[in-house]
Amino acid sequence: MAVFIAGNLRFCQYGRGMVDCANARGREVTLHDVDSSGGDMTSNAEYIILVVGSYGAYFRLTKDEVDRRFPCIIVYTPDPVPEEDTISLVRKMKEQLDLPVLAIADSNPQSVKNFSLFVAGGCDIKWLGLRPSDVVALKMHRRCMRPMNSKDLKLAQRLLEKDAVVKQRPQWVEELKKMVETRSKVEVDALSPLGRSFLSNVYFPDKMVAQDWI
Repeated sequence: MAVFIAGNLRFCQYGRGMVDCANARGREVTLHDVDSSGGDMTSNAEYIILVVGSYGAYFRLTKDEVDRRFPCIIVYTPDPVPEEDTISLVRKMKEQLDLPVLAIADSNPQSVKNFSLFVAGGCDIKWLGLRPSDVVALKMHRRCMRPMNSKDLKLAQRLLEKDAVVKQRPQWVEELKKMVETRSKVEVDALSPLGRSFLSNVYFPDKMVAQDWI
């Protein structure tokens, strides 16, 4: 499975020469592409922004070119559940570039499970958003929320009770408990009623300036 990359990343792809993801925005990249380069990746970025599953978030962040305002590489994985190759690719980028990975996804138990899979696969990440505490802080309207179904609730309880990665992160536990208490999940796209570019011009910059990730 490929990921899509925009931002300050360059690597030499076998048979194609230098790939510059700052210019070839939305570049589709596979683990094989990076491996064939001999692992020769370069970047002046300070962060990897990992967008898990939310194409709307990836589109808005790249459309508004947040990577040109903040020194980052934006990586979008469309997998509902991240595949092993996807985790390996992001881990390889993190290790070779020595950059922190900040994750953005919908506020729901499956997103937390996906984050856990990345960590269990050797790719430590921080949860930037969207988090239940953000929903409260932004005073998002109830109609922006969707009710959690029985599958969501069971997954949340399983993560709280049995997931080793989650249990080692008290702040993740608190956010999950908020989901269970409100029985609500919220998509990143639900930020758009606050402004078409609220995600890229307000929410994301505020998070980066405050270093508000957990």
